[in-house]
Amino acid sequence: MSQKLQFVYNAKTGLFNKLTDFAHKAISPTTYNCNLCALTYGTFTMKQEWADYVKSLPLEVEFIYKDEWKYSASHTDYPLVALQTGDKKTVVVLDAKQLNELKSLQELKLTINAALQNIKA
Repeated sequence: MSQKLQFVYNAKTGLFNKLTDFAHKAISPTTYNCNLCALTYGTFTMKQEWADYVKSLPLEVEFIYKDEWKYSASHTDYPLVALQTGDKKTVVVLDAKQLNELKSLQELKLTINAALQNIKA
């Protein structure tokens, strides 16, 4: 049974949206509306610590914008982390409220690890 961990960002696809997000994050990072993005990305690229962590996960990983996520009609709060199981069932393991309370990349990694442990239990 193949599982996939999905990171769904509170951002939309498209060049204009990416430029707007970049400007918002650079000009007013404290009001930026995607804490998952803020914790895992620097100004231009993914943080190396995050990239290394993601590679170490024992699951396939997918990064998705909220307008690409096929369950977007049933969810209105982003970002979120979801686990898709081999039977195509998808479970939200960390919701927007949980993600938005995190203060550091280390805290994010620990929270993901704990959530994955709870699912296996």
